[in-house]
Amino acid sequence: MEGVENDLDRDLLQHFASRASAVLTLHGDKTTNPFTRILLPMALQHEGLMHSVLCLSASHMYSVNPSQEYEDRQVFHRGKALQLLKHDIERQKAGEGGVMVYEDSNVAQILLHLLHSICDGNTSGEYRMHMVAAKQIAMTQKSANPEFQSLFDEFFYYHWIASQITSLDGTEVPMMENFSLPFKINPETAGLIGVSDGLFGFISKISNLRRKLRTRIDEKLEPIMDYEALIAAHAIDSGLRTWVCPQPQGTPRYTISMLYRQATWVYLYRTTKDSQPHPFIKSAVDDGIRYINELPAEGWIQSNVLLPLFLIGCAAFEEEQRVEINRAFNGLIACTGLGNIGFAKEVVDEIWKLMDAGDAESWDWERLINAKGWDFLAT
Repeated sequence: MEGVENDLDRDLLQHFASRASAVLTLHGDKTTNPFTRILLPMALQHEGLMHSVLCLSASHMYSVNPSQEYEDRQVFHRGKALQLLKHDIERQKAGEGGVMVYEDSNVAQILLHLLHSICDGNTSGEYRMHMVAAKQIAMTQKSANPEFQSLFDEFFYYHWIASQITSLDGTEVPMMENFSLPFKINPETAGLIGVSDGLFGFISKISNLRRKLRTRIDEKLEPIMDYEALIAAHAIDSGLRTWVCPQPQGTPRYTISMLYRQATWVYLYRTTKDSQPHPFIKSAVDDGIRYINELPAEGWIQSNVLLPLFLIGCAAFEEEQRVEINRAFNGLIACTGLGNIGFAKEVVDEIWKLMDAGDAESWDWERLINAKGWDFLAT
């Protein structure tokens, strides 16, 4: 297998198939997990993609069990993967008419490098150059393989929209009517919650609204919530109230989908209301915690918990709520071993300090993250 050079690499390949891939998607079963079912066979035919797979696996191994051996292999495979990706892109650019068309294996590499920053816990915004490349691909080309295209659409749009929750930077995400994204993902086979059930359309609109309100605050415009913002908030709230969960009731997928809906509503409230305790937000956070506690503490379902946990955590004014949020963060670290969770928790802790001090800026965790010089994905 090109790219697999020694016994440690073979262990990393096995770790990717059995563990690392399972903490990135709702599919814990190898037969349904898109990373093992679609990407792994591609990697067996493409050296650069294999190096990308092994880099991500080594990164996850290092997060779970830090050692110089894993760190060295991660650096080696990352270097080889980026070098081969650069060669592929230069070769394709030299093709007919100079029109850049990325091969599926290169698109898969870009997606894995995007996910690498999650396992790695990178806060320098390293993921962003891969996000920019993936955005160009999403806007300009489609794969001939519909299964791979569906995998790319879901994972890219999830991380694009999620990135706006923790960053001051952001651009409008193209949408159809009713906050729908420009493609369909089957909720029954979806690898992530949020994209397939339509909730990420609402989340993206709330991120857009936050940027506009932040601008009005910075420019000292009154009222902060002008007529346009009120209409936008009302449309989002109305849409959330009529939203119907597409997942079967009584399943973990239903529970986590309802958790995402709760977190979306909390996100809207924290965007449009003063940052102070209120019975409404207490009740909403309590409901969110109830959904978190109903989820299985182990297994694939935890791969999707960080984003709603972060949003609900940033709205927990009550001490008893914070105890539950802390417990959920600790459980998530133990279950997934992803490197970005600790940074998300640190942000929540600092937001709590601002809330307790009655600081009006405690709604604006994006600015706090930016002030720390961080840029990371809470996914």
